[in-house]
Amino acid sequence: MPPRLSILSALRASVESINSRAFSSTAAVALPPREAPSAHPHHPTSSQQPSSTSSLLSLNRPNRRVGPKDRGAGVSVAEKMMLRAKERAEADLLAQQANQDLRREEQLSKAYLREMPRFWKVGDVYSPHDLSPVEMQKWRRRAERRGDIIDALGINPLDMYKNFSAIAEFTRSSGQIMHSRQTGLRPVNQRKLAKMIRRAQGMGIYPSIHNHPEMIRDQFYPPGL
Repeated sequence: MPPRLSILSALRASVESINSRAFSSTAAVALPPREAPSAHPHHPTSSQQPSSTSSLLSLNRPNRRVGPKDRGAGVSVAEKMMLRAKERAEADLLAQQANQDLRREEQLSKAYLREMPRFWKVGDVYSPHDLSPVEMQKWRRRAERRGDIIDALGINPLDMYKNFSAIAEFTRSSGQIMHSRQTGLRPVNQRKLAKMIRRAQGMGIYPSIHNHPEMIRDQFYPPGL
């Protein structure tokens, strides 16, 4: 009966024969070391080195983020100038309106002062009744009568009803006859003048609610046109 070989000796002999063979005569290519797996696969670690492809792609990328100040850098110079001009025009308009309001108030106060018949001094004591129209009527200033123009010219007012220039001198723009304090005529001449004006208005040759058209023609049709 032939002798039997043990299994262990047979396996040892085969392994020695495999190790003694050379698979290739060239040197083994050095592979890059594998990176250690991170705890979070979706969040890579900051120690990763960028590849050559990523470094080339990052050349066209901006190095800094665009902030709120950089967004306004895109506004053109023309738009800035237009905004400045608009703000300047609005400021000038507000200043002009304020100046007009101030002048209007000054004119109104001066008009009130001219119409106030009684002037108060520092230290005067008054009551609300002193400011009433009844009390102000006592302090009314009477205009000094000027020379009577009718007597100076020696004309009869009743014969002047066709003279619209003379009628316009003694009537207001609304067609109302002026008082004798403004005309400066004697009572007799004032009555004749009023009769003449009413006669002209009654005949329809002079308007009773406005000036004569010949007197206001220059307002609508200037001489230069």
